[in-house]
Order: sequence, then C-alpha cells, then structure tokens
Amino acid sequence: MDFHPSPMLAFLLQAVIVVALPYGVWRLRPLRAALPLVVVQIAVGLALGPSVLGRLSPDLFLALFPPASLAHLDGLVWLSLLFFAFLTGLHFDMAELKDRSCAFLAGSLSSVLIPAGAGALAGAWLLTRHPEAAGASGQPLVFALGMGLASGVTALPVLGAILRELGMMQARSGILALGCAAVNDALLWVMAAALLALSRGGGGQGALMTLALLAVYGGLLFTVVRPLMRGLLAKAIAARRINQRELVALCSLMLLSAMATEAMGVHAMVGAFAFGAILPRAVAEDLTARFESFVGVVLMPFFFIATGLATRVDGDGALIEVFLVMTGVALVGKMAATALPLRFCGKLPWREALTVGAFMQCKGLMEIVVLTMLSQAGIISSACFAAMLGGTLLTSAITKPLVLWLRKG
Repeated sequence: MDFHPSPMLAFLLQAVIVVALPYGVWRLRPLRAALPLVVVQIAVGLALGPSVLGRLSPDLFLALFPPASLAHLDGLVWLSLLFFAFLTGLHFDMAELKDRSCAFLAGSLSSVLIPAGAGALAGAWLLTRHPEAAGASGQPLVFALGMGLASGVTALPVLGAILRELGMMQARSGILALGCAAVNDALLWVMAAALLALSRGGGGQGALMTLALLAVYGGLLFTVVRPLMRGLLAKAIAARRINQRELVALCSLMLLSAMATEAMGVHAMVGAFAFGAILPRAVAEDLTARFESFVGVVLMPFFFIATGLATRVDGDGALIEVFLVMTGVALVGKMAATALPLRFCGKLPWREALTVGAFMQCKGLMEIVVLTMLSQAGIISSACFAAMLGGTLLTSAITKPLVLWLRKG
C-alpha cells in the first residue's frame, strides 16, 4: 500500500530526520573527536538530497521529500539564515580590534584580502575555461569577485566552537584566531554587500547608489542606534540579562534591519548581521547563550537539507576542476596569508603562527551562506555551487585534525 502522508505529517517526518539524524551521527565518538557538528550537518544534508539518496533509492527519496511538501521548508530556512547572521553579528566584538599589535592587524587583514584576491584571479581564469560556471548575472568581473569572496571566508561561530572543544579559548593562538576571524567576518559582510549591489544595481551608477544607501544606514546604526540601544538596555547591561519584553523588541528590530537592507537591494542577512554587531556585549552574550544551540542544532539543519535538496553533484570535469583549483587556492592562501605576517611581524614561533593559519581554514556554514547568496543572485551556477560546497566540506573537516597535528608536531 502506498504511503501518502498529510502535508503536516510529511513536514513532521522531515523535521525529525533533519534535526535528529545529523546530531545522532555526529555523536559517534570518532566523528565527534575529529569534526565540528556543522560538517556532519552539511554532509547529511547532501546525502539526503538527489545526489545520494535520490540516486540510491528514488522511491524513498520521493516518499520522504515529495515536491509539494518542500514549500513548507522555505520559511524555516529564511528564519534560520537570519538568526545565523544575527548570531554572527553578536559574536563580533569591536574590542577585538582595539589595542592590537601591528602584527595582528597585518595578519587579520591579509588573511581575508590575500585569499580573496587569489580566489578572484583563480575565478577569472576558471571562467575562461568553464563559462558554464557563471550564473545568469555572473558577468566576468562579478563572478571573479564572487569567487574571491568565497575564498576569503572564515566562520567565526564554528571557529569558536572548535576552540572551546580544544580548550584553547585563552591560548594566544586561539585569541589571535578569534580576533582575525572577527575582522574576516566584518570585511566579509562589507564585501558581500558591495558585490550584491554591483550585481543588482543595474550598472555602476545604480551600484554606487545602493552602496551609498548602505553606508548611510550603517552609519546610522553605529552612531545613532548603537548609543540608543546602550541607553535603553542599561538595566539589562547591568544585570547581564534581558527580559522577555526586551527579547521580543530586539528580535523585531533585527528583522526590521534585515528588511531595510533587503529593500536596498543588498540582502536581508547583511541587515541582521549589522544589527547584531551594534548591540552591547553583555546583551550580545545573553542573546548568544539563549539562541546559539537552538539555531545551530535545530534551525540550521533545515537550511542544510534545503541546500542538499537543491544540489546535484556529478563527476564532470568542470566541477572537479573548479573544486580542486578553488580549494587549493583557499587552503594555501589562508594558511600563508595568516601565518607569514604573524611569524615575521609578530615574531611568533612557526608552529604557533601555522596553528592560527590552520584555524582560519574553518569556513563552515559561513561559506555556504555566501555561496547561497551568490547563487540566488545568479552570480554562480548550480554546478559551481556544488563544486564550491565540496571545498567547504573539505576545508572545514581538516581544520581540527590539522590543528591537533600542529600542536603535537
């Protein structure tokens, strides 16, 4: 007898699988010791999609994920992305940028700008060999800049989780890695906003207008809204805890900020990140404690399954070449651009400088978010998305083992 569940039953079955399966797999001791949870979540999302389950058991795939049921995932996917961007902003501490050495500033800036530049050059070269890697809006310059943006990513929240697992939050290499990742994230969102404005702005004049609007909005957030929040949340700052009314207000303001940047033609996630970044640290820490586990373990798997369902991986030469070239550029670029300034400007021992470089390999969810924005904007094709997603998995998976090997060496 055929199984035809109601839409609600189908959604609940998907929810149980999506939430419980990745975490259950990750809890296996060998995986938990070697990989961050996000890597397993990404892999399970791909495995449940058409590339693996859809090929191995088409009937089971259609029974679990009938096309009519997938529309119910959209709202959860958008909510998960906005709260992830908000949490990333909450992790960003501008104090990390103060009273730092020239070596830190050199390492943090080069760790994103050099891989981004190398990735852009590699992307331009790959486009001459594989024009199909670009999406409908992927003009050569925009495509190259998009590939560079993806190459420069480091995932601050995932990096923080790895440092906590290794007990290195207070180690010098851990502190340096967090500071560099904070700079990476801040520059990432600025670069992403500029690129999306360029791709959607209808020409250079339109892009400049969008960037001008974004600059004005960012200035208002930091010069007007930030001090206002500090005054309105004075009691919460003193108590280091917000109440229910303040929680509702802050979440509503985050969504309004997301609406503002989306209306500008950039992306809603830029607004969510920016609002999180301006909140006082005491409030940010309480919000992070409340939301981080729920967003990472419950909400984000819906984004991973949506990504897996939309990704088809095949073995054509273009996909493999894009994967190999861009992954190699990201690995070498991140390691060298981080370790060399810390070694020669900061006089860190080679092993410690390389350890910070290894930490910066962790792209995690952040690169998937960037790739999703590039794909939705039509800058990269679905095949290019799949190739870059493979690189994300590899670089995120090797981060922890590479750090452990360097520490033992």
